[in-house]
Amino acid sequence: MFVHNVILSTPVNRRSLILLARLISSTVASVVKNRFIYLPENSIVKFRRLRKALILSAFFIACHLALPAHAQVRPPENCPAFVSSEKAVIRYIHDGDTVHLSDNRKVRLIGIDTPELARKNRYQLQPEQAFAKEARDYARNLIKQLGSQVNLMPGKEASDKYGRQLFHIQLSDGSLLQTRLLNAGLAVAFTTPPNQQFSLCYQQYEDQAKAQKKRIWDHPKYKSIPASVLTSEHKGFHIIEAKVSHIGESKKAFWLNFQNNFSARIRKTDIKYFSYPLHTLVGKTIAIKGWVSHYSGKAQISLRHPSAIKQR
Repeated sequence: MFVHNVILSTPVNRRSLILLARLISSTVASVVKNRFIYLPENSIVKFRRLRKALILSAFFIACHLALPAHAQVRPPENCPAFVSSEKAVIRYIHDGDTVHLSDNRKVRLIGIDTPELARKNRYQLQPEQAFAKEARDYARNLIKQLGSQVNLMPGKEASDKYGRQLFHIQLSDGSLLQTRLLNAGLAVAFTTPPNQQFSLCYQQYEDQAKAQKKRIWDHPKYKSIPASVLTSEHKGFHIIEAKVSHIGESKKAFWLNFQNNFSARIRKTDIKYFSYPLHTLVGKTIAIKGWVSHYSGKAQISLRHPSAIKQR
């Protein structure tokens, strides 16, 4: 009865666990029953204990196998405590990083970016990116499995330029929607200041998924490419690898300049987030993740936070 009750309180594959426990229970009981004619009485007690032990073992093994990958990975260090500001109900999931609440608020998840669904802007139709539907469906399935009631934790910046409210979202099992997507290889960790509280935590989840080549991290789009091969066709999210040649400065920004007419723009208002002088990067090969744009025939990336840089 204890195992049955514990299984009922476990939020993963409950029906399968119950069936498995009952199957083993009945099987062992049958063995005990058939062995009564051969065993002395004190062995019956031992078999009853064996029956109970096997059921418990089956429960814990099944739990381990049934838990999603996130729960089986050791949580990274440097993940701050989640401090909920309010409860909410998710009504609809638009894509991997955008959800609609029951009170009609539109929420953008802080700290991650998932592949984009096909959409039309003022100029042209933007094609669907690899794993966009998978990220959306993964998030939808989590809500279906764990329930639509969630906890919200805001960042220092409450909304983005599109009017979407910005939150970290905690699911009913205590995990974050952000870390689930990152661990599944369906999101990129990306920090937009001043919302940097979970920056290191999310980056570690990304690193784990990348090391295991999960989903997007086994796709050519998310492989680092040398700046020397950049053309006007390279737009949108990319990871660019290049050697810093020198540091430039304009009225509102600092510039990391690389070979092959590639540069990274850092707003002067964001320089406070960098714990090291920029000149220490000169001569080093680094990888920068972000959105590539082109201006006057040169490729550039807007660099808001040092977590977007990895030194090679």
